[in-house]
Amino acid sequence: MKRNNIIKCFLAGLVGYVVITTMSSCRFVEDDYFDESASLRVERTNKELQDILVTPENGWIMQYFCGVGVAHFEGFNLFAHFDTSGKVTLASNHRMLRNGNAGQYTESTSLYSLLLEDGPVLAFNTWNDVLSPFVDPVSPYSAPAALYKDGAGMQGDNNFSIISYNDDEIIMHGERYKGQVRLIKCEQPWQDYIADTEAMKAKISSTSIPNYYVITDEETKYFLTEGNTSKMIDRGLVSGRVQFSEDLTNPVHLDSLACVFTPTGIRFEKKDSVGLHPFQEFTLNEDETALVNEDGTIRVFATWDHFLANSTEIMWMEPESLSDDLKALSNEIDAALTSANKNHSLARIGIGRTTNANNVTGLVVQWYTNTRKTSRNMGGLELERSVPGPAQIAIVCEPDAIVDNNMKARHENVISAVRAFGAALAGTYDVTPESYFVPSSATYTSADGSKHFTVAP
Repeated sequence: MKRNNIIKCFLAGLVGYVVITTMSSCRFVEDDYFDESASLRVERTNKELQDILVTPENGWIMQYFCGVGVAHFEGFNLFAHFDTSGKVTLASNHRMLRNGNAGQYTESTSLYSLLLEDGPVLAFNTWNDVLSPFVDPVSPYSAPAALYKDGAGMQGDNNFSIISYNDDEIIMHGERYKGQVRLIKCEQPWQDYIADTEAMKAKISSTSIPNYYVITDEETKYFLTEGNTSKMIDRGLVSGRVQFSEDLTNPVHLDSLACVFTPTGIRFEKKDSVGLHPFQEFTLNEDETALVNEDGTIRVFATWDHFLANSTEIMWMEPESLSDDLKALSNEIDAALTSANKNHSLARIGIGRTTNANNVTGLVVQWYTNTRKTSRNMGGLELERSVPGPAQIAIVCEPDAIVDNNMKARHENVISAVRAFGAALAGTYDVTPESYFVPSSATYTSADGSKHFTVAP
């Protein structure tokens, strides 16, 4: 029995030794892993960030967003150059600049620092004419009434928690309102970047065409713009704000999105998706027919076909573009006009709205009223237009379509010739615009290719 007890005691001791040794070994590894305090790690990170901030010769592009919830404001392009002394020069031509500088290129220098908090924080410590208007709680310019009334101003931040960083990009969000801010290394002079961005903005946005298709292989959605809901914004993507919708005419669910323009397209504040296809940044493709997302699975372009189908602006047909049947019928209109009055002759034919006492929208005929061709008049015939599918226009001409007063006053042969042209024009066309984003010339081609014409503003 004594021998057994001795063995038991020996085994118990051995187990205890192994446990203690193992625990000591684990504790050693843990202590070795955390040999640097949290404050030292933050300090080391801030040193890395400081080196990154001051390195770029042309500084940084600062894609700045403010506000929470509904996108009250667009994204703004600011520019920043940091130096090792704690000074930062910011620049922009944004619309919120004060003292008469709105829309004018402006530079302003102030102080910045990297704070030692739970994580790195980039703080702009003193007033800066470029940044501070977004933060000022009593902004008198374009803060919506609710934000102005409760003293929130534009809900902008000047202290930013850094989420991620590398030598070329720093992602941050505001400490208070959480607006997303992105710093990307600038590779050109700031005013050149502004000029390139404004050129792209003019190319892909228009106050005349406010809505956009958002198309994947599986489905079609829309970016709807909010319209002129504030004195400070325009219709269209020009405003830098869209509503993401499943329907063009009767939207049920709307997501409010803000974007910033770039020299290559647009970038939204936050990531979103169409089905399984994520997006945040869109760039204009090579043939300039669409903005495409990062992996090319989403195409975005203006609803220019709806503009063509609904606009009352007259788009004139280019005579040389008329197919043979339409050209022959236009010659018949010319002959009928001259037969009714030797001083009259056909000037041009278009689609839009006439300007007489009983305006009609449809076919517009303009004729010269003297042989010197210095005076003109116009009349019209009502046509119906619709969009049966993207990039298609359907034209319907009823046999008893209304003519306006000017056309009623013409000889019956003239009216008959105009009606014959309208009847021949009826049909469904595939339409190719010169620009997929702004009002431009467009070529109509019937499905069988037998009829075609080109219109231009």
